[in-house]
Amino acid sequence: MIYLVREYIKYCLIAKNRHGIHSPFVYDFNDKCLSLPIPKFEYSVFKALQKSYANNRESIEVTDLGAGSRKLKKQRSISKIASVSGSNGKYGKLLFRLVAHYQPKKILELGTSLGLGTYMMSSASEEVEITTVEGCKNTYEMARRSFPSSQHIKVDFVNNDFLSFLEKLKNDIVFDLIFIDGDHKSESLFKQLELLSPHIHDETIIVLDDIRWSKDMLFAWKELVRNPYYHLTIDLFKLGIIMKRSHQEKEGFVIKY
Repeated sequence: MIYLVREYIKYCLIAKNRHGIHSPFVYDFNDKCLSLPIPKFEYSVFKALQKSYANNRESIEVTDLGAGSRKLKKQRSISKIASVSGSNGKYGKLLFRLVAHYQPKKILELGTSLGLGTYMMSSASEEVEITTVEGCKNTYEMARRSFPSSQHIKVDFVNNDFLSFLEKLKNDIVFDLIFIDGDHKSESLFKQLELLSPHIHDETIIVLDDIRWSKDMLFAWKELVRNPYYHLTIDLFKLGIIMKRSHQEKEGFVIKY
C-alpha cells in the first residue's frame, strides 16, 4: 500500500492536463477520447452485470496462470473476483471510450476475467469483433454464460493460456486494439508482446493493465517507455498505452486521469 501511495504522489506531480500536451494525437486523446460520454443504456447494462456479480456468493476454483492475486485465495467467490476487476469504474469507461473514439475493428483481450471490460468494449461499436482469452476454465465459463446476449455475437470466448494462444495465432490476423490484463509478470508481458508483434500495425493501441501492480510490473513499464520499437507511450497511472506509430518522433506522456 505504501508503495502505491508513493507512486501515486509521483504520478500526480508529473501528470499533465490538456494544456501541457503538444502532440496532436495525444491532445485529441486527452481532450476528446477521455471525455466521451457513455450512453445511458449501455452503461445501465454494465452496472446490472456488475451488480449481479457483486451479489453472487457462489465460489469457484480459480486457476492462476500468471502472477496470481495478492488479494484472493484460490477458492474465490464471484463477488470477490468482481470486486477487484480492473475494468470497474473509470477504467471500464476508458475501454468503452477507446473503442467508441477510435473504432477498432478487431480487438484482442488477454484476460477475460468475468467479462466486464469485454462488455464495455463490445458495446462501444456495432462493427467490432473481439477475441477474449481466459486461462481459468471456471472463470471463462462464468463470463461466457453471464455475458449480455445483446453483445454476445461480437465476442469469441477462448479458454487457453496466453502464450499457447499467441503461438498458434495465424500470421494473417492483425488487431487494432489489444488489452492485456492477466499475467502480472514482466517476463511474461515481454514474451506476449514479442509474440504479438506480427499481429499489430502502426496504429494498433495496446493497453496494459496494472502497470504499477508490483515493482516488477513498473520495471516492465519503464522498459517499454524506453523501448525504441514503441514511439508513443501514455501513462494513466493504473493503465499504460503503447503504440508503434513509427512515423512520429518517440514521445512518452503522463496524463491525468
